[in-house]
Amino acid sequence: MQNALNKLFSALGKVFSVPTASALCQARQKLNPEIFQYLNEIVCTDFYTLSEEEEVQRWRGHRLIACDGTYLNLPDNPETRSEFFLQTNQFKQGSAVQALACVVYDLLNGLALCATLGTRTGGEKMPLMEQMWEKTEASDILVLDRHYASFALLAWAVETGREVVVRLPRSGFKEARPLLQKGSKIKEKVVEIKCPVTSLSFVREHQLAERLTVRFIRVPLESGEIEVLATTLVDANEYPTHEFKWLYGKRWLEETFFNRVKNIFEVERFSGESPVAIKQDFYGVLFLASMESALASSDQKLLIEEAEARNLQRGRKASEDDEGASREPQVNHAVSYLALLERVVELLMSRKSEEKILEEIHHLFRMNPTRARPGRRYERPEEKSHRAQRLRHHKYVKKIIA
Repeated sequence: MQNALNKLFSALGKVFSVPTASALCQARQKLNPEIFQYLNEIVCTDFYTLSEEEEVQRWRGHRLIACDGTYLNLPDNPETRSEFFLQTNQFKQGSAVQALACVVYDLLNGLALCATLGTRTGGEKMPLMEQMWEKTEASDILVLDRHYASFALLAWAVETGREVVVRLPRSGFKEARPLLQKGSKIKEKVVEIKCPVTSLSFVREHQLAERLTVRFIRVPLESGEIEVLATTLVDANEYPTHEFKWLYGKRWLEETFFNRVKNIFEVERFSGESPVAIKQDFYGVLFLASMESALASSDQKLLIEEAEARNLQRGRKASEDDEGASREPQVNHAVSYLALLERVVELLMSRKSEEKILEEIHHLFRMNPTRARPGRRYERPEEKSHRAQRLRHHKYVKKIIA
């Protein structure tokens, strides 16, 4: 930490004003973590209002919004045990302090609209409905995993003007079970469902509808498995059945976002051990991730245009059926995040031309793009590494890479 402070104040030209690491730790306890949530909200709002219309990605005029949760491993001390929760295994051996991080995420634009960090009480549905729902908008389509499949959430969405596409568990709504049967010819059906007893008290408390019209869609996977989606988008002419497999597949982008946050942005390598420091690091990383996505949108567009121009010069046009053609280039997040991180202080301090800083950032964002190839899969290794090997990797190897 002292080395980081020395580097920062040297860059600011204030070497003789460098504070000690202890002074920083004491001062940061006075900084409310909500400042980073506020900065993140500004980034997201400005992206939608200031970006060119074609840069804001939508599906049939709707934003695709996901919400999901992930567990973060925290430093173990009395403060974190009191603020968050202690996780143990089934043998009551070993323990880890964890927090449940829930994030509302714009799937097509890569923005973390808002987040919560807390205990697992109430699961993942309650943080969405009670704390983050206001960050969504009427006409948004919420693309949700099976943990969110409930009559109460569907009724809540209908009441507030949101649309929902949610994957059903095997023991989901009884009206959808015929679609799960092997060999079933039913591709979809629109039915009226009644509020179950388990959700009745919540529905009546919030004066929600006790009957809903819902559309069930059967989705066959490449593996031969069958999934069923429930959606409030009941108009098959406006929302064709064959598009829902692609639509729900976009929910995986939030999983890849969590992967970036944990492995590239290294959110679990906290710079302090108090709950305040942990929240500052978590919300600060989400703010930087949203800023990186917002800035990278124009670079992503430029990379695609340059790739299309190269393909035309070669007398061909890339397509998914052409195995030899180049796939769409994508901004390399491992490169772009570091490029932003090294310049974010200059950008926020405005000590030099913002235009010059942004020009440098955009130039570096377009360096070494990655390419996504449809259908590419990586099999997980059957043998898991030993615990000591994993510990060594996280303590030493990841730090060297970072």
